[in-house]
Amino acid sequence: MISFLFVDAERVWRGGQDQLLTLLHGLILRGHAIHLICHPGTLLEKRARPIGVRVHPVVIRFQFGLLAMLRIARVLWHCRPDILAFNTPRPILAGNVASRFVPVRARIVFRRVNFPLRNNPITRFQYTWGIDCIVAISESIHRQLVVGGIPPSLIRTIYEGIDMSLYPRRTGPTPRQAGDRVVVGTVAHLSPEKGLQFLVEAAAMIPSVQSRLKFVIVGDGQCRSELQCLVRDRGLSECFNFAGFQDRTVQSTRSFDMFVLPSLSEGLSSAILTAMACSLPVIATNVGGIPELVKHGITGLLVPPADPLSLAQAIQQLLDDPEAAFRMGVQGRKRAEEHFTLQRKIQETEQLCYSLLRTAKKVSTETHA
Repeated sequence: MISFLFVDAERVWRGGQDQLLTLLHGLILRGHAIHLICHPGTLLEKRARPIGVRVHPVVIRFQFGLLAMLRIARVLWHCRPDILAFNTPRPILAGNVASRFVPVRARIVFRRVNFPLRNNPITRFQYTWGIDCIVAISESIHRQLVVGGIPPSLIRTIYEGIDMSLYPRRTGPTPRQAGDRVVVGTVAHLSPEKGLQFLVEAAAMIPSVQSRLKFVIVGDGQCRSELQCLVRDRGLSECFNFAGFQDRTVQSTRSFDMFVLPSLSEGLSSAILTAMACSLPVIATNVGGIPELVKHGITGLLVPPADPLSLAQAIQQLLDDPEAAFRMGVQGRKRAEEHFTLQRKIQETEQLCYSLLRTAKKVSTETHA
């Protein structure tokens, strides 16, 4: 059994928190002891407690603050974990310093976003000083870390995974009555990097949009008001439904006919994985880790980022060929089953952790010999 302390400083629920929660649950089911530092009152705290995670609410506002360091050190002293794991970047320095006073056997950083690292010595120090491994959830993130100056030997790619048993297979195209509209859906935090304004612009370019299509956007965030204004300006209010934030999105995703994500940057999208598990064809941008999920012409269609015309053409293509859309959805489900299962993710993470602990034990033995 391994004892873990995970640290996540985010206040909102996004893909990274969903990915973390499935990892914690999987490790608990395999007999490991899991502690979690997270922001008080978050959905992550609410959902972690019932699955057996020992939660320690801590406010971490800055990358390095004395108060945050002392709070993390107190939790470390209480739970004495084998492995300290960071799910978000903000607490890395404070947690790393705290672990010098309450030693741990290994330190891991999970990198879930595809943004470039800041090009300065402090950032490289943050990601390398005392860190035993950085887990990248896609090869795109792996490459981005290397470009940012992180030694390749420090990085390990472990793809995200999804519990396929939660998603029943589709047995055929959705039956339609005359006048039924095709549902184009997305699930995303409404932030600038999701590029959802280009989905609105694409919808405005589709000639039959008012009679044939309905767009459902599940999620909330800073861009919601701006997107709603854009929808009104384009005369699309009858076509778009802003469904708001939902802490469980499976039912909404299953109600879609196709899934669209026009991101400008993406590590490895949990929302796309869910859509694939639901046997939906996926239209997405050719950025970050998305091409590692979506195979163009096989499981969906890839378009350039910030290109509403190409996005409109892809939506029209699947709209006009429902049989091809269904086949892509079936192939997406098959690809998820073969490459992106939760069981594989848990096993690879567990194997990595045992390997790090064996190395730490060997180094300790040699040091004291």
